[in-house]
Amino acid sequence: MKKIMSFLSGRLRVKIFAALIAVLTVFFILIASMSEPLLFYVFTRNTYATLSDIAGEIDRLVPDTSTYYYDLYALAQNYGINFEIVNSDGYLLYRSSGTGSATGIDHFASSGSVKTEYSEMVASTKYPENKFNYPNFEIKKKIATNADYFIYHIDISTGDTAYVFYPVADVENIVSVADTVYSVFSILIVALLGVIFFLLVSKLTKPIVEMNDITRNMAALNFDRKCKNYGADEIGELGRSINTLSDKLDDTLLDLNDKNRQLEKDIELRLALDNARKSFISNVSHELKTPLAIISGYAEGLKEGLSDDPETIKEYCGIIMDESSKMNELVLELLELSKLDSKTQDFRPDYYDIGESISRLIDHLSLRIKENGITVTNNIPLSLECFAEEDKIETVLGNYITNAISHCEGRKEIVLSCADAGNGCVRISVFNTGEHISDEDLPEIWDSFYRADKAHNRNSNRFGLGLSIVKSIMTNHKCACGAENVENGVRFYFDVPMGPDYYETD
Repeated sequence: MKKIMSFLSGRLRVKIFAALIAVLTVFFILIASMSEPLLFYVFTRNTYATLSDIAGEIDRLVPDTSTYYYDLYALAQNYGINFEIVNSDGYLLYRSSGTGSATGIDHFASSGSVKTEYSEMVASTKYPENKFNYPNFEIKKKIATNADYFIYHIDISTGDTAYVFYPVADVENIVSVADTVYSVFSILIVALLGVIFFLLVSKLTKPIVEMNDITRNMAALNFDRKCKNYGADEIGELGRSINTLSDKLDDTLLDLNDKNRQLEKDIELRLALDNARKSFISNVSHELKTPLAIISGYAEGLKEGLSDDPETIKEYCGIIMDESSKMNELVLELLELSKLDSKTQDFRPDYYDIGESISRLIDHLSLRIKENGITVTNNIPLSLECFAEEDKIETVLGNYITNAISHCEGRKEIVLSCADAGNGCVRISVFNTGEHISDEDLPEIWDSFYRADKAHNRNSNRFGLGLSIVKSIMTNHKCACGAENVENGVRFYFDVPMGPDYYETD
């Protein structure tokens, strides 16, 4: 009793409990008032289906056979129903009711003018209208017994009419029992839920204590503990608001920590960029210093007239021109790399035959290939269409093939091949026999001025920018490129799209 009085002391709890009980009461009243007509409608529907099935079976039986009346008798006994077959004049031919055998005389009319059960029925007073709107289906009252019957009739294949009867009282009894079961079950459910609601509502004040502890933890910058889901009322909303506040405070502190870490990374990145800038300037200076010194030395020698020999002067001029050409090539490569990295040029891919482009490039380099004693195997078909910037992809191919020529050793073989890379791309590969690239150098060869051999061999006219340009071109195409050590050599590859859909779905 004390617990009940304590429960009733809170107006919010009383309102919630009263509302729940009211809803349950209304629910019970609705069930009690609507279950009987609804059940009667459902069972009537089932009765209609059953009677129509029986009538169909009667129609399917074949008259004038030795088992015809036995089949009719069995049908009535199996389903526990009565039916009669009436001729076109309205007189009885056969009725299932009777105590005799299947062919007993009480199933047949003693004369041709015997009235049928159906003709002795009138409209039902309890069910004056057929509200079910089922075809060939009605409810009538038998005058002799004052009992209502469901009646289904069908015109059978013999030209006669079959009437199938089923007592309405049987359905009403079933509905009454079912309604009683539903009512008792509903009362038990209301009682059980009433107890459950009483216990639930009495515990609504417990979340207040939990939220008080959680807010104290938040004041101590401890955001691990969260409010549970207390529902959709004011307490639940308060719990969600506390969780939101806790999450935002926690996120703010984490964000501050992340920004501090990011600031440290930015400082490190700035130092790395500064070192890269210094390294880049140092590499450019290194590449320019030697040709400038050579040009300056030979130009000064010509100016001072160190030699009057025309051949010597011609040699000096040739050296100056060669070094100038190297400087010009370096500057052009630097400009190209700068344009690619800055993305100042419009990206305009188009369809073209990369197989033909590769064949043409090999022909262009054939003299150099022959001078180095290299065998080139081109497994790429001439008609291989792709969708890319032709001049840029030719630059990639040129760098790969010239790089393969420069490093080709051993059997001195270069093999070009292609394969489906998936994702709408074809993978072009350039393999050359020779020494492997060390594992520590593989990730670095794409950096500007990086040379895996660490030897700045000026006679090769390579400045360590070719693969950097390749990387920038493939990045602009959003395609993969790479290098890997394989058996007997090294394989460089890149992917090229086969159509414009690749760029749209990327």
